[in-house]
Amino acid sequence: MYEVMCFVWVNFPNDPKVFDRKYWYLCPFDGASPGDRVIAPLGRHNRTQEGVICEVRITEDYNAPFPLYLIKTIRRLIKAGRFNDNNSFNAGVTAAMYKIVKKRILNPTVTMMDIEAPLVAAKGRAGQFIILRVDPDGERIPLTIAGCDRQDGTVKIIFQVVGATTMALNAKAEGEYISDFVGPLGRPTETEGIKKVCIVGGGVGCAIALPVAEQFHKLGAEVHSIVGFRNKDLVILEEEFSACSDRLTIMSDDGSYGRKGVVTLPLKEALESGEKYDEVIAIGPVIMMKFVVETTRPFGVPTTVSMNPIMIDGTGMCGGCRLTVGGQTKFACVDGPDFDGFEVDFDEAMARSTMYADFERREREESCNLFSKEVE
Repeated sequence: MYEVMCFVWVNFPNDPKVFDRKYWYLCPFDGASPGDRVIAPLGRHNRTQEGVICEVRITEDYNAPFPLYLIKTIRRLIKAGRFNDNNSFNAGVTAAMYKIVKKRILNPTVTMMDIEAPLVAAKGRAGQFIILRVDPDGERIPLTIAGCDRQDGTVKIIFQVVGATTMALNAKAEGEYISDFVGPLGRPTETEGIKKVCIVGGGVGCAIALPVAEQFHKLGAEVHSIVGFRNKDLVILEEEFSACSDRLTIMSDDGSYGRKGVVTLPLKEALESGEKYDEVIAIGPVIMMKFVVETTRPFGVPTTVSMNPIMIDGTGMCGGCRLTVGGQTKFACVDGPDFDGFEVDFDEAMARSTMYADFERREREESCNLFSKEVE
């Protein structure tokens, strides 16, 4: 009995020694198409290398392009399937497989993007995050999922331009691609049994707070949102919060928009007036979350905080995102990012968050110089 098998012709455009050669592999994965990226063994020592599928042939084993014992097997299939207008394969986009479908500048330092990533969009939930790389040699950075459109297969991310990687990401335009987009990671925000919730967001943390507020609103809970910014120019997502909040309070440090003051002011007023929340969820700078917890503690209101420390692999192996919670070491990437605010050691978290401040500053300065030269 003959066996039907899938064979793929792979090209390695980034290897100058073999970029013009034709290599056939056995593909054990379903749905392989021209334009998909693969990780495949190459050469006498079987070193793995990234290549691009140029042709797919499904046939019986006796019709294999070469004797089966000579054909190697690809190790990993990464769906891409990008074609140009005349439906021919465009090798120029294979190095970056996740398309930036939409880009919107929210304020001078914060950008929102919709990334084409259907597998992530199908599974992503409020409170989870992704890890991306702008290019194959770039830094891995975690960003919280700001929304998923399952029908269009896109994931919304919102980021603040603060370092070399976010500068490189912000330099990308609609229609361009980024290299890697992995997720969803982390535990989603717990919503079961919550009938009345107060969402407190600070600065760019409001981007993380929004999908949480939207999820509670969708489930029929009463949502009170308090969001804070330094000034009017930095206000983001006001319309979106208005649409999903039964009560929305906007604060600004200088009073240029909404009420003047910090987010804990209206929160304390609400609690003192007798508001009974099933839970308060705080998302923003660590110092802000610390003071939100200190505000709710005397009232005994359960308070959840979203911790987003330094991460590298996002799967619990590196330990870079470790926190002390309830006297125990926890990893934000697999145990969180949501934790009981009453148990988090905020002082330790703040100290750890500044460990690489000098390095980040140097990287940002170098990136600024690089982009300046490109503009010239």
